[in-house]
Amino acid sequence: MTSLREKKKQHSYQTIYQTALSLFEEYGFDKVSVAQIVKQSAIAKGTFFNYFPNKPDILAQWFDDIMSKAIEQPIPNDAPLEQRVLLLAKHILQAAQQQPNLWQAKNAYAGQSDSIQKVESRIDERIHSRVEHFIEQSALRMDTNKNSDLAELIVTLMTGTIVEANRRGHSDDAMALIEHKLSILLSLAKG
Repeated sequence: MTSLREKKKQHSYQTIYQTALSLFEEYGFDKVSVAQIVKQSAIAKGTFFNYFPNKPDILAQWFDDIMSKAIEQPIPNDAPLEQRVLLLAKHILQAAQQQPNLWQAKNAYAGQSDSIQKVESRIDERIHSRVEHFIEQSALRMDTNKNSDLAELIVTLMTGTIVEANRRGHSDDAMALIEHKLSILLSLAKG
């Protein structure tokens, strides 16, 4: 059973988190200060820092939340490998496109924020694990190390294409690019 204190802490956390995301979406990440988040949340400034050491930590949490949901979307077990990977990529891409301002801010601060980098690594590992599972269930017959290597290449292809397409302002083309590159990669893997 959750104590009253724990419920209050969770409420404070969610209030700060949701308020910050709303402000970031409305005004842009760089234009929102911690003072504005604190004021809008009706909390003390110290309370903010109890939950988030800095603003990019909010982006890290947001990225973790949306990508976790995208990765866990159901994908039919009986679909071919390429289709399963493309469905996963589609879920990830859709999650990224839902809040483009937050996505751009996350990418802009990824190089400076340890928390964002850690979340990106965890998300990549989860995608890798899911893709490797797809490979193991597919008609491709490779040893375990090659399954892992192929999964790593697919993760790099997916995430790199999404980031690059967004950076260039061509996020609408990302799925077609992933499909094209994945087709080439899987044909090479089949020999």
